[in-house]
Amino acid sequence: MRTHAMGEMTVKEIREYLKNNKTIIVPYGVVEQHGYHLPVSMDIHNAEVPAYILAEKLGCIVAPPLNYCFSGGQLPGTINVRPTTFCQMMCDIVEALAAQGFENILIYPGHGGTESLDQLKESLRILKWLNASLEKVLIMVLRRGDHWRRPRDPRQTGEDFHAGDSETSLMLAYRPHLVQMDQLELDEKELAEWMRHDQNAYQLCTSLTGQPQEIVTTRQRPEVKVGVMGYPEFATAERGVENVESAITPMAEMVKKAIAQADENRRTGERIEVKSPVLVVEKGSSEIAIGK
Repeated sequence: MRTHAMGEMTVKEIREYLKNNKTIIVPYGVVEQHGYHLPVSMDIHNAEVPAYILAEKLGCIVAPPLNYCFSGGQLPGTINVRPTTFCQMMCDIVEALAAQGFENILIYPGHGGTESLDQLKESLRILKWLNASLEKVLIMVLRRGDHWRRPRDPRQTGEDFHAGDSETSLMLAYRPHLVQMDQLELDEKELAEWMRHDQNAYQLCTSLTGQPQEIVTTRQRPEVKVGVMGYPEFATAERGVENVESAITPMAEMVKKAIAQADENRRTGERIEVKSPVLVVEKGSSEIAIGK
C-alpha cells in the first residue's frame, strides 16, 4: 500500500484496497480556541495524528477528516457547528463508505466535547436502526481515554482538560512548528484554577425564571480571554509520544479482535444480544438505571 491516506489515493487504488481490506478510520476535529500557544486547528491534529498511528498498526487507510463540529467556545477563530448538523454529515459519510464496500468504519474524535459526541453515538445508533443495509457494518467510536488514563503530574492539583499538558505535549511531539511556547498565557489565576477543576466553568448559564423547565441561555463567560484549562507549562515532546503510544497500542489490539469477531459473525450469522440503552441518573452516591 503506497499510502495510508485515502485522500491521496486514486479510484483505482481504493478499488484494489477494498479487494483485501474493508477497514477505514474517519477522524473528526473542530476549529476552536486553544490559548495563545496552540493553533485553533489543535483538535484536527489531535484526530489525525493518532488516527494515522492506529492505521499503521491496523494496516488500513484513513479518510480525510471532518474538521468541524460543536465547540461551545466563542473566542476569535472558533467555528461552532450545531451537533445536529455535524451528526448528519457524519451519518452521510458512514452511509457513503458502507455503500462503497467498507465494512469496518472506525470513527476517531479529536475533540472531547460531549455535546457532539453523545449526539453522534445516538445518531449512528438510529441510523443503523433505520437503515437495514448497515446491519453487517461494524461502526465503532474510538476514544483515547477509553484505553489510557494519563498519570497525573504531582505538580498538577486539578485536571488537564483543554490546551494543557496533554494536548501541548502531542503537538510538541508531532507538530512542533505549530507550537508557540513563548506566547503561553493563562486566564486570571482564580478563573484558570476554576477551569482546571470544572471543564464547564467557562460557560455562563442564565435563566429568565429560574424554573427547571426553562431552557437556559448559555454563553462563554466574558472574563475568559485565553481559554486554557490545564497545565501546558509542563508539556514535553517525550510525554506526547508516550501518551499517544500508551493509548493507541491497546486500542489497536482491541480493534483487531473486534474486526475478527465481526468477520466471523458476519459469516455465521451469529449476533450478540446487548441490553437496551439505559439512562443512568445519579442520586447521591447511588445510581438508578432507567430503561426497558
